[in-house]
Parts: sequence; C-alpha cells; structure tokens
Amino acid sequence: MSDSTHFIKFSRARLNGRQVSELLGLCRGLIADGKIVQSEAESLHAWLIGQEEASCPLVGTTRAQVGRMLEDGVLDADESAELMRLVRGLLDNHVEMEIPLNRDGAAANKLDDYQISALLGLCRGLIADGKVDQSEADTLYTWLMAHEGTVDNPVMAAFQEKLKPFIEGQVEDTGSSTQLLQLLNGLVGGEIEVGECLRATTLWLDDPPPEIVFEGRKFCLTGKFCHGTRAQCEDKVRTHKGICQSSPTKSTDYLVIGSYAEGTWIQSAYGRKIEKAVTMRASGLPIRIISEEHWLASMV
Repeated sequence: MSDSTHFIKFSRARLNGRQVSELLGLCRGLIADGKIVQSEAESLHAWLIGQEEASCPLVGTTRAQVGRMLEDGVLDADESAELMRLVRGLLDNHVEMEIPLNRDGAAANKLDDYQISALLGLCRGLIADGKVDQSEADTLYTWLMAHEGTVDNPVMAAFQEKLKPFIEGQVEDTGSSTQLLQLLNGLVGGEIEVGECLRATTLWLDDPPPEIVFEGRKFCLTGKFCHGTRAQCEDKVRTHKGICQSSPTKSTDYLVIGSYAEGTWIQSAYGRKIEKAVTMRASGLPIRIISEEHWLASMV
C-alpha cells in the first residue's frame, strides 16, 4: 500500500469516526429538553445531508430514515414520537461508537478529538430549536464535568473559560439564555439549512475586529472562502503587498477564517490552524484572528 493510499484510508476512517461522534452528540442535544420539534428535526436532517460524503452506514441509514419522516415537509405527532424513538435507539445501541477504537482497543485517533466532535454535536442539538433552556444547559454542564479529565485541547479550554459565567448560574432569564445561545452558535458556526455547507466557528475572532495592514504583513488563510478559491484569495493578499503563509507561525500577523468549514478539518467547525492560532494568541503572541468578511472589507 502506497503512502498516499494509506493517508486516504486513514482520513476516511477519521472522517467517519468524527461524524459518528458528532451524530451521537447531536442526538443528545436534541432530546435534552425531552422533546423533538420541527426545527430540531430539520436541523438534524440538514446536518445528515451535509455528511453525504461519509461512507459510514450509521450516518447513511439515519439520513434515509429522517428524510422519510420529513418528506412532506411536516413533522406530525406520530413522526415526532418515531424520531424520538430513533434518536434514543441510536444513543442506547451505539454509545460505544462515540470513541472509535482500533482492534487492540486503543483510541483510533487522539481521544479528545472524538470527544470534541461529540461536544460540537451536542451544542448543535441544543441550539436547534433556537433557544437554550435550563434542562439543556444542565445537559451541557453534565457532559463537560463527565469529560473534564479527557478533553485536553486549547480551543476547548478557551471555550470552557467563556462558559464559566454560566456554569454556576441559572439560564432561565432571557438575557443569560440568549448569551449562552450566542456562545454555542459561535462555537459551531451557527445553524445550517439543507444543502448549505457547515459554517466555520466564529467564537475565536478578535472582538472588536482589528485594523488590517497588508503591506509587509503575514497572512495565513484557512477554511472555504465565499469570494474565490484559497489560491485566488491568497493572490488578493499578494496584490495588496501582503505575504502568505501555509500555516501560522510566531511571525504570523493574521489568521483569516473563511466563511465555511473545510471537509478536511479535524472538526466540523474548525481545524488545526485555528487551534494553533488560539494557542499562540493565549500565550501572548500578537496574532489576530479575523473573518473573511472583515478581511475582504479591509481591501476596499
């Protein structure tokens, strides 16, 4: 087997494992408040449609089942109950698949990568009805406490730091619930519709957005861009006398995140470049993390 063939097989296995973990997390989030409504079913279907490149039978079978329930565009009471049984069945029968294992019983990839996929799915499920109530917040906190010792990741560490104001308090008041909803939306890139690509995370963008200087400054681009291919966007940087880098380094001035997620990212909402940039910024390096929209507006 050639190195390239091995890489493709490894990448496919990793992708499928990530999708199973995220699907199970999504299911947990959907039923956290004890019911599944139309918007939640549509959110699940949209996510499943977006995973069509997966060869995982579990994802494909679930996509077909949910699609049948929504075929007429309406989730009636019987279909809602059927979907609840399907989701609970997935969790009861496949919980061990959340962390894919090799034949020797060891994790197929970094343990925290798959658990982060589960967390992203959980957050997608929690926000699928457009609000986060106390039972859903409690589900999130319980998950985080149960996995505190195994999730060791710079992005997740920063996420949990942002969660601190909510952990001890209640989210039943409108203001707190809305802020938590915005936080979870930022982590996963927001809700998607059927046929729309998953969006990139916005949680780590500099706020307020910084002034951008192009000449002589170093830029690293990641994600899918609305306004052209990666190569075309890098050409725009060079046209404005900026310098392009393939990966963030200590000398990088800006990491630009495209509007949509890359299929090759280690997570559905972010990749290693974003992890690295968040870590660098936390260590005191002056790298700025900006959106495609702000980057493009700075060229005018």
